[in-house]
Amino acid sequence: MSRQPSSSLFAALALGASIGLLLPALIVGGLFIGLRESKVAEQALQRDLDAKLDVLASSLPELLWNLDAVAAREVVSAIVKSPEVVRVSVSDASQGLPFIESHLPQRRRGETLTGERDILRGATRIGHIQIEIDDHLSKTAVLRQRWLYGATVGGQLLASLALVLWLLNSRLFRPLRELGGFANDLAEGRFNAKLDHQRQDEIGLLGGHLEHMRDALQQQFDAQRSLIERLRGMAETVPGVVYQLRLAVNGDFSFAYVSEAVREYFLLGSAELSRSAAPWFERIHPDDRAAVRDSLLASARSLSPWQQEFRTPQADGSERWLYGNAIAQREADGSVLWHGFLTDISRQRRDALELERYRHHLEELVEARTAELADATEAAQAASLAKSAFLANMSHEIRTPMNAIIGLTYLAQSDTIEPEQQQRLQKVANAAEHLLSVINNVLDFSKIEAGKVGLEQRDFTVDQVLDNIANMTTQAAAAKRLRVETDIAPELRGRMLIGDPQRICELLLNFAGNAVKFTDAGFVRLAVRLDDHQPQAGLALRFEVQDSGIGIAPEAQARLFRDFEQADSSTTRRYGGTGLGLAICRRLAELMGGRGGVESVLGEGSTVWFTLDVQAAAHAPAVAVAPPRHHSARERLAELAKSHPRRILLAEDNPVNQEVAVALIGSAGLGVDVAADGQQAIDMVQAGDYALVLMDVQMPVMDGLDATRAIRRLPGGSRLPILAMTANAFDEERQRCLDAGMDDHVAKPVVAEQLFTTLHDWLSGTRTTGG
Repeated sequence: MSRQPSSSLFAALALGASIGLLLPALIVGGLFIGLRESKVAEQALQRDLDAKLDVLASSLPELLWNLDAVAAREVVSAIVKSPEVVRVSVSDASQGLPFIESHLPQRRRGETLTGERDILRGATRIGHIQIEIDDHLSKTAVLRQRWLYGATVGGQLLASLALVLWLLNSRLFRPLRELGGFANDLAEGRFNAKLDHQRQDEIGLLGGHLEHMRDALQQQFDAQRSLIERLRGMAETVPGVVYQLRLAVNGDFSFAYVSEAVREYFLLGSAELSRSAAPWFERIHPDDRAAVRDSLLASARSLSPWQQEFRTPQADGSERWLYGNAIAQREADGSVLWHGFLTDISRQRRDALELERYRHHLEELVEARTAELADATEAAQAASLAKSAFLANMSHEIRTPMNAIIGLTYLAQSDTIEPEQQQRLQKVANAAEHLLSVINNVLDFSKIEAGKVGLEQRDFTVDQVLDNIANMTTQAAAAKRLRVETDIAPELRGRMLIGDPQRICELLLNFAGNAVKFTDAGFVRLAVRLDDHQPQAGLALRFEVQDSGIGIAPEAQARLFRDFEQADSSTTRRYGGTGLGLAICRRLAELMGGRGGVESVLGEGSTVWFTLDVQAAAHAPAVAVAPPRHHSARERLAELAKSHPRRILLAEDNPVNQEVAVALIGSAGLGVDVAADGQQAIDMVQAGDYALVLMDVQMPVMDGLDATRAIRRLPGGSRLPILAMTANAFDEERQRCLDAGMDDHVAKPVVAEQLFTTLHDWLSGTRTTGG
C-alpha cells in the first residue's frame, strides 16, 4: 500500500472553517454596520442640518429687519465653518432678493442634503433660509467603522481559528497520521512496528485496538504459515502428483508448484519444472502430446475444468496411464493457473480392457433399461404438466368465487355506516382473506416442498393479529362454552412491528383451532411476549396458545411436530385431522427465524408456542384497535375521474365478476363498458374511445392473450394501457400476460385499494405503456 498525503484533511478543514466562519461574519457584520450606521449617520446629518437652521432662524430676524448685513454675514460665516456646509442662502422676503449668499462648490463631493426655514419676526415672514450640506464626511466615517469592524472581528476569528486548528492538528490529525503509518506497516507485513499510545483518550484507545489487531494478525499469519506447511506435507504424501500449472500470456507453460512425486512418474525434479514445463511435455507419449496441449488450451479459453487421460513411457519400456484433473482460473495478469492432480490409472485401464469383453452383452441390457427410463421420464414430465395445469385451473376456479365474496363484502362495507354491521362485515372480510391465504398455501404446496415459500415484510401490531384470531375462533369456542382470552405484554401493546402477519395468523389459527378442538371446558388463551433470547438486531417474539384441554402424554410430545404425526392414533378417529398442520407450522416458524414447541401435562391442558424474529418499525406506533377502513385510493381515483371523465373497458365473461368489477370501478366515478369475450373487446376498442382495458385471460371465443395481441396491432393500440385481471396467481401466468403485450397484472380476488391505486397510476399518467 502506498502512503497518501495526510495533510489534505487539515487543509480542507482550515479552508472550510475560514470560509465558513470568517466570510459570513464579515459579510453579515459589514451589512449590519453598513445598513445601521448609514441610517444613523443620515439621521445625525439631518439633525445637524436642523440645528444649523435653528441657529440661523433664531439669530437673523433682527439683523434682517435692520438690514445689518455685516452682522448677518458673521452669523452665516460661523455656520459655513462646518466642513460639510456647501451653500447657505438668506433671502429678503420684502425684496425677493438674496440678502446673504455663501457658496462653496469645492466641498461638494457626494450627495447633498438641503434644508429650508422661514425667518419670522413675530408672526410675520420676513425672509427665507436655505442650507445645503454634503454627506461625504459622514459616509467616510461609516466606511472607516466598517474597516475597523472587519479588522477587529477578522483578527479575533483568525486567532480563534488558529487555536482550534492547532488543537485539532496536535490532538487529532498528527495522531491519525501516526495511526495511518502504523496501519500501513501492518498491511505490508511489518508486525514488529511499534505505536506510542500513552494517551487515554479515544485516539489512545484506537491505538490499543490496532496493536491488539496486530497481535491477532500475527497469530493468524503464523497459523496460516503452519497450515501451509501441513498442506505441503500432505501434498507430498498423497498418492499421485499435486501441481499448479501456469499458462503465461506469451503461451509458455510452467509449474508454479509440483509435488516431489513427479519424479516417480516423469523422472523430473520440481525445481526443473518450475522454470518451464517443456520437459514435462517431452515425457508424454508422442501420440498423446498434442491432445494434452490442445485440451489445456481449450480449458484456458473457456476456463473449464481440464480432464485428460494420457500415457507416459517408463524406463523399462512399459507405459503408464495417467489421469489429469484440474480447475482453471484467470489470474490478474491475464495468465491461466490450473490447480489439480495426476493419478496413475494403469490398473483401471487394464480392468477396462477386461470389462470390454462384457460390453456387448451389457449394451443390450442398457438399451432396454434406457427405454424404460425414457418411458418413466416421459410419464413424470406428463404428470408434472398435468399437476401444473390442475393447479392453474384450481387457482382460477377457487379464486373466481373468492373474488365475488371479497369484492361484494368490500362494497357492503363501503355502503354501510352502522358500527355493528361494519364489525360483522369486517369479520367476513377477515375470514375471507384468511380462506384466501389457505387457498394460496394449498396452491403453492409444490413451492413449500421445494423450500421457496416467500415471506412478506409489512407493518402490523400483535394486537391486530391476536384480535383477528380471537374473532375467528370465538364462534367455535362459544359453541363449547369456552372463554377466548388474549394476553399481550405491555411493551408490545400497540407497538408497530415489521414482519409477515399473514404467516403468524396461520400459525396461531392452527394452534387455536387445535386448542378449541381438544378442550371441552375452561378457556383458550392467546398470549405474546418478548422471548428470553433476544437477537442482536430486531426483536424475538414468543407466541403461546394455552388451553385447559385433555393434554398430551410426554412420549407423544417429541413426535408432535413431525409430518403426519398426532399425539395418539385415537384422536384421528375422534377429532379428525391429518397431522400435517403442526409440521407446517414448525417449518414456517423456522423460516421466520424461530422455532416451535409444546409444554403439556396429561389431563391438565397444553401450551403450544413458537418464536420468530421481527423488526421494530421506525415510525410512530399504531393504536391497538384497527381504525375504520379508509378509501384514500378510491378518493384519489374519484377526484381524477371528476376532473377528467374517463371510460374503461372490462373484458370479463363471469357475470358475478362483472358485477363486482363494475360496482368497484363505478364507485370511484369511472364509466365502465363490459365485453363478455376477447372478440367483443377488440370490436369495442375499435368502435370506442377507452382510456384503459381490464382484460381477463380465460374467456370464450377468444382468450385475453390473443385479444391483447390483436389490440396492439390496431391503430393507436400500442399506446392503450391493458391490465390483466385474472384468477391465476402463478408467476408463469403473469409472465405470459406481459409477454402477450399487457402492461400490468391485477390478481383475483381483487383487493379494492390495490385496484384503485393501479387504475389511478395508469389513468393519471404516473405509469405509461412502454414506460
